[in-house]
Amino acid sequence: MPASTTFGIDLGTTQSCVAYVDESGRPVVARNAVGEDTTPSVVYFEGPGRVLVGAAAKNSALLAVHLVAQLVKRDMGRQDVEFTYHGRGYTPEKVSALILRELARAAQESTGRVVRDVVITVPAYFGVAEKEATRKAGEIAGLNVLDVLAEPVAAALHHQGLESAGGKRHLLVYDLGGGTFDTTVIRVDGDDIRVVCTDGDQALGGADWDARVVDHLLELFRAQHPGLDPSADDEAMQEFHNTAEELKKSLSRVESRRTQLRFAGAAVNVEFTRADLQRLTSDLLDRTMEITGRSLEVARRKGIEHFDEVLLAGGMTRMPAVAEELRSRFGLAARLSEPDLAVAKGAALFALLRQVKGAGATAEQVAGQLGISAANVETAAAKNVTTVVPRSFGVKAIDPADPMAHTNPLRARQIVTHLLAANTELPADTGPFPFATGVNNQRMAEIEVWEQNGREESEELADNTRVGRGMLKGIPPRPAGAQIEITFFMSETGTLTVHAREQESGRDVRFDLNIGGMDQRAVDAARTDISGHEVSG
Repeated sequence: MPASTTFGIDLGTTQSCVAYVDESGRPVVARNAVGEDTTPSVVYFEGPGRVLVGAAAKNSALLAVHLVAQLVKRDMGRQDVEFTYHGRGYTPEKVSALILRELARAAQESTGRVVRDVVITVPAYFGVAEKEATRKAGEIAGLNVLDVLAEPVAAALHHQGLESAGGKRHLLVYDLGGGTFDTTVIRVDGDDIRVVCTDGDQALGGADWDARVVDHLLELFRAQHPGLDPSADDEAMQEFHNTAEELKKSLSRVESRRTQLRFAGAAVNVEFTRADLQRLTSDLLDRTMEITGRSLEVARRKGIEHFDEVLLAGGMTRMPAVAEELRSRFGLAARLSEPDLAVAKGAALFALLRQVKGAGATAEQVAGQLGISAANVETAAAKNVTTVVPRSFGVKAIDPADPMAHTNPLRARQIVTHLLAANTELPADTGPFPFATGVNNQRMAEIEVWEQNGREESEELADNTRVGRGMLKGIPPRPAGAQIEITFFMSETGTLTVHAREQESGRDVRFDLNIGGMDQRAVDAARTDISGHEVSG
């Protein structure tokens, strides 16, 4: 039987990667079915229950774009999204599970190691719904998800490796991938790796740069052939998108490229320059710099004025404009650190760490199980990774400043009262926070948990997203204003536990946040469905 080990999976918006820790203690990439380090996060639904994943699926988009799922990561955690192929429905979790299945199959084939225990990475700014959806995607794929890890933390872990550097150091990770962006400040002190703060935009990435280039190419084509419109043809648009992506990538290496655009028998020769790309997308880069500036300001408030290293993660950071802008705006000297592979490699190191700490066995026993040295197991066990809450969490309540709160509470303005602030170190316990019943003889209270979805913490419902709920029942009848205490506890892995207690009677309810979307029964059904699919790369 093949040896068992733990794997780190970078489940990216546009590209995915798998890595593991080898016998020497180094994280290495497990190549895919065609011998590449990374796999396009694309699924082609060839027929009922039959799919292609990766480069073959991406190429198939030129012929049948309506049967291809791309950029699914941007829809993770959304309950209102479902795709239909060959008459069958697929949630973002199920599509992601198909990608994970192929990644695991190819990794096992190339390494000869069983792929079961994994850590999957997510953008640092993913909320609880997106993280839980990612975890469920792993379960649907038949994997044992040890943890869901923030991508910048994984990149920093890869950079640090298993060595224990002396002294306190501060790192800034600027992570611009195919579909998401975030910045994270990390403090490293020997074996202690601690996230200080994080910020980001989960709908900003390389796909947005591609879209700008596509629009530009369409303008150039229409200018010479005003009677033709490629945008009305799905296959033509897929070809324009592929051309745009290749142009964008090449301009990280050269100053200009020439290409030919074709549609309906017509052709246009185009020269596209790095300056053109920067002009068309300058506002997108500006958005990343605004977010970076916010992270630097939070870091300053926490006493961090200097960074020992600025790491660039994500394939988009190969653009020279990224390092240039960081230098000119903030005086930061950034460097690339295997931008396409660092996250998966760091996740592999973290997977080893999680396996060692959760095994309840000696270093020699774990080493024998995983096929690595006992010294490397001991080094991994010494590492301590501490993360933070990426966004604020609170509960929906009546606005006490609204006069109707006292005369007609059911019609009063409703707000979100935040109990757990963004960038609070995990694990976090808010302690009891006082609330009160709104009407006379109220026998139950619904506890709605909301998560910040705007740039900054806000009490407005529109600036937050409801992520879960629970019911406190059996409250004795008494006048409005009966005291209810609510406490939030978030674990190291991001699980939020809510405790609500009616003070006088002692009636209480305690629940782990029940994220909307797929319950366990739905996950089990999806796993059965996906396991019956024929998947190839």
